[in-house]
Amino acid sequence: MRRMSADQKTLDVYDKHISDYEKLIAKEFKDTNLDTFMKMIEKEGKVLDLGCGTGSASLELLKNGFSPFPVDASLEMVKVAESLLKMKVRKISFDEIDEYDFYNAIWANFSLLHTTKNQFGNILKRLFFALKEEGILFFSLKQGAGESRDKLGRFYSYYEKSEVEKYLEKANFRTKKCCKGVSRGLAGDKENWMGFFCEKIR
Repeated sequence: MRRMSADQKTLDVYDKHISDYEKLIAKEFKDTNLDTFMKMIEKEGKVLDLGCGTGSASLELLKNGFSPFPVDASLEMVKVAESLLKMKVRKISFDEIDEYDFYNAIWANFSLLHTTKNQFGNILKRLFFALKEEGILFFSLKQGAGESRDKLGRFYSYYEKSEVEKYLEKANFRTKKCCKGVSRGLAGDKENWMGFFCEKIR
């Protein structure tokens, strides 16, 4: 079996704490970034929900007339998402995305932050090829520097805005909008984050 980009220790944490994660998402799911994202893409568009978690974003996409394709590397997340969505959820990691010119948009909310910085550029290239021309990509990352694990053991890469923009330029994405915020995650700590709305360019 070839090595996948997913960090097994991180996946183990999500599998173990799936109930706590469900409660966190149920309590705080209202996502204005998802509302903005949906306004950028055509109805019935195909949307890759990359790192779909419990499926909350895919459910909103379905309710609003889009066609979501949810995927996650955590087995327990996949099970919960399939139960919620009543549809197939693929269990794959980021480096298994191999579609070409298929999706109208990609939603990667707090998922790409689990890749190493060495992997990040290659993952963006995969997403570029998976998108149709002028396709929209949204992703969010934690703001800061370096790579580390939180107190639960999950792996994170931290970025500053200028650093991310260099990766995007190299992968042929144009930033349409960047937003910032502070939120409390599964580990209980408040952290700064950044969200990027991008467009595929040639």
